Amino acid sequence: MLEEMTADYGPRYSDIPDIKEDGSESIRYDNPDFPLFCRRNYIPANWILPGMTIHWHSDLEFIYIRKGSAFYQLNDCTVKMNEGEGIFVNAKQLHLLIPGEEDCELDCIIFHPMLLCASKHMEEKFVHPIISNPSVPYLLLHESTPWEGNLLGKLSLLYELSGQKDSEFEMLKAVCDIWQLLYDNIPELPVTTHRYDGGLELIKRMITYIQEHYSESITLHDLCLAGGVGKTSCAKLFQKYVGTTPIDYIRHYRVAKGIELLQETDMPITKIAQETGFGGTSFFAKTFKEITGITPRQLRKGGQIHV
Repeated sequence: MLEEMTADYGPRYSDIPDIKEDGSESIRYDNPDFPLFCRRNYIPANWILPGMTIHWHSDLEFIYIRKGSAFYQLNDCTVKMNEGEGIFVNAKQLHLLIPGEEDCELDCIIFHPMLLCASKHMEEKFVHPIISNPSVPYLLLHESTPWEGNLLGKLSLLYELSGQKDSEFEMLKAVCDIWQLLYDNIPELPVTTHRYDGGLELIKRMITYIQEHYSESITLHDLCLAGGVGKTSCAKLFQKYVGTTPIDYIRHYRVAKGIELLQETDMPITKIAQETGFGGTSFFAKTFKEITGITPRQLRKGGQIHV
C-alpha cells in the first residue's frame, strides 16, 4: 500500500499495515467497520518505496495505472502494467509493487471480502469460489477489454467516492459491481486443476520468522528450521519468490523498519540500529546508505531516498 500524491512522494506510515501472527498484513483501514482502502498515488521512476517489502494479506487488492508504468512482483513472477492497465491480486498472494523506469500515477483499492458476504449463501456461492481458487492468484486488466475497462472505471469511481461524505452505500455498490464483473468473467477453473504450490507456504513461514525476529540475530540455519528446509532449498525459494538471497532480504527488511522508526519516532539512531537488528550504528548507517542512497541522519533531516 502507498499514500495518495504528496509533495515529497512519500507514503504515510499510518497506512503501512501491522503484521499478524501468521505473517500476513493487517490493513489499517480508515474505518475498521467499513474495510475499504482507497488511495491515489504518485511514484517517481525507479524510486525505492520506503518501508515496503514483499507481503500478503487476506484482503483483495486492485491497482489501476492511470499514467506511466509499474511492475508487480507476484509469487514467483513479475508482471508489467502500463497506462490504462491494472491488476487484481487475490487473497493471500505474495506481492510487491515495484516502480518502473517512468513516473507513475495509480489508484490502489483494497477491501476485505467481508464486504461481499451479506450472508453465508453469498459467501459460499459468489466469494469463496474465487478467493480460494489457486488457479486465480491474480488477473491482469486492460482498458481495451470491455468488461475489464468497466472494472477499472469502477476503481476510479471508488477513489472519487472515498472523498465524499456519507458515500458508503455508493461505495459498497461499486465494490459489488466489481466483484460481479469478476465472477461473471473469470473462467470456471476447478481448484483441483491447479497443482498445490507448497513452496509458497514455505517461503511465507520463513518471511514470517524474519518479521518476528528481525531485531535479533538471524542465521541461515534459523530460517531453514522455520521453513523445514535445507540450505539449498532455502536459497532457491528466496530466489524464486523474492528474487534475492535470504540474507539480502533480511538486510532490506531491517532497513525498511529503520526507515519507519526514523520517520515516525524521535528514537536515537543508535537505539534504532539496535531495534532493527544491526547492533552497531556504523553497520546500520553503512547498510542503510547502500540500499537507500542516503544515511539515516540525512533521511531524518528530510533527505530523499533514491536508487
